[in-house]
Amino acid sequence: MIQQIRLHNFKKFKETTIQFNNGRNILIGENGVGKSSILLAITCVLSGSYSMIEKLGLHTLFNVEAINEFMNGEKGYNNLPIIEVELFISDDVINHEINGKKNSAKVEKNGLKMLICPNEEYSELIKESLKITNIFPFEYYHVEFNTFSDRSYNSYRKYPDYIKYSYLDSSKVNSNYAMKDYINRIYESKTDRTLRQKINNRYRDTTQQFSDNLYSEFALEITDDLKIKLDTQGETSFQENITVEKSGISIQNLGQGEKIFINTEFLLSNSSEDSRIILIEEPENHLSYLNMHKLIDKIIATGDKKQTFIATHSNMIVSKLDLQNAIFFSENAITKLDEIKLETAKFFEKAPDNNALNFILSRRAILVEGDAEYILMNEFYKHLNNNEPYNDDITIVSCGGKTFKRYLEIAKILNKKVVIITDNDHDYTKNIIESYMDYVSEYVKVLADSNNSLHTFEVCLYENNKSFIDTYLANAYMTTGVQNYMLKNKAESAFRLLCLFTSEDPETSLDKFKIPTYIEEAIKWISE
Repeated sequence: MIQQIRLHNFKKFKETTIQFNNGRNILIGENGVGKSSILLAITCVLSGSYSMIEKLGLHTLFNVEAINEFMNGEKGYNNLPIIEVELFISDDVINHEINGKKNSAKVEKNGLKMLICPNEEYSELIKESLKITNIFPFEYYHVEFNTFSDRSYNSYRKYPDYIKYSYLDSSKVNSNYAMKDYINRIYESKTDRTLRQKINNRYRDTTQQFSDNLYSEFALEITDDLKIKLDTQGETSFQENITVEKSGISIQNLGQGEKIFINTEFLLSNSSEDSRIILIEEPENHLSYLNMHKLIDKIIATGDKKQTFIATHSNMIVSKLDLQNAIFFSENAITKLDEIKLETAKFFEKAPDNNALNFILSRRAILVEGDAEYILMNEFYKHLNNNEPYNDDITIVSCGGKTFKRYLEIAKILNKKVVIITDNDHDYTKNIIESYMDYVSEYVKVLADSNNSLHTFEVCLYENNKSFIDTYLANAYMTTGVQNYMLKNKAESAFRLLCLFTSEDPETSLDKFKIPTYIEEAIKWISE
């Protein structure tokens, strides 16, 4: 299994090293931070495929900053940037084919390496190009695949044979190549080489007989000694003409979600034992809620039998597959979440509708206690800042009760700026100051009304806005009082207030409403 990857000038990674888990690796982060690039880098090295690199294009693989620095400098031949991607393979068993010191660490390890560098045979042409043009000489670069023992390998001759992988990109699962690759994997998992040879031989004999009968049975005309016949020359001619059916429907005609599900299910199954390393790009695409659960169960069932790399934006995948397996990619850092306590990871795994990933991906966050606060907080923020919170890279997260400390554990690892807006529950000193003294820092604030009589969100709203609420929210059915109704119907009351604030009546706008001071303070601080 892959213990570590080192990337030099590959895509957005100028110089980066990432440690991996032996089992699951869940790559999370916003768009454009490099999750897909990691999957691509692993695929490039394990494939040993020159044609893959050529198809991708060297200009798409190089770090743009490295290219610009070179082109804006002296442009010396010896300073030409190169790409290096190293995979350090687990060395519990020494494999002399891939074990050696030909790596950046100069230590004896199992590993594979891809190098994209200037071709020395074209050194003079490169120097000439650098003198007379202002373009980077990608044309004169070449690709090398070597093991750490300095043995070359490629897609036909790999070291060692047991380092096999499978890659599934849900955005390309509908392509002819992806479908054909999947069908071939299924066929090869059910047959050995000897059986495939026998099947192909029988197929060629049958199709040859059919070709011979075309002219006698269907009376086709022969023109200038040219005859139409089926191609039976290839060693894999049968394999090239097969498909897979599910319940009588060809896989090509299934829906996108079902294609993704059965592709992923097969990769993770024991039928695909050849592939020890599985790379999956956004498996949640096109999957229903129930099929997502089924897919997660399949991934969990693989345990440590396979090493999986999953790039995802799904809250469910991240939390259900254990936050400790998550690797968070941001613009400035890559952080493993393996320091999260097991108890916290289990909480997010079991908690319904948790927003763990939304919280992790946010730059700054406002944590609120329940639905009522969540319904109104966005409108409060807009009113105070004249902007949507998401435009300021702020996420509002409802924690579904007082589970704030679970989120703060994650915030501490990521150095994330977080403000908690909560209730004092009749004892501000005990429930706010003392309870959170170990969490409050330059990045974390916990705010509630300091008046113990204003013990909850609804009471604060009412006491600060009695006239407004009695006038516009109260009705004849609230026989025990408006405040009592608000306490017993928190979400409904908040929604009714929101409708008032967003109506066209200027008398019910937020300009006529007093937002509690501790909420104003929280929004001001998180916005700074």
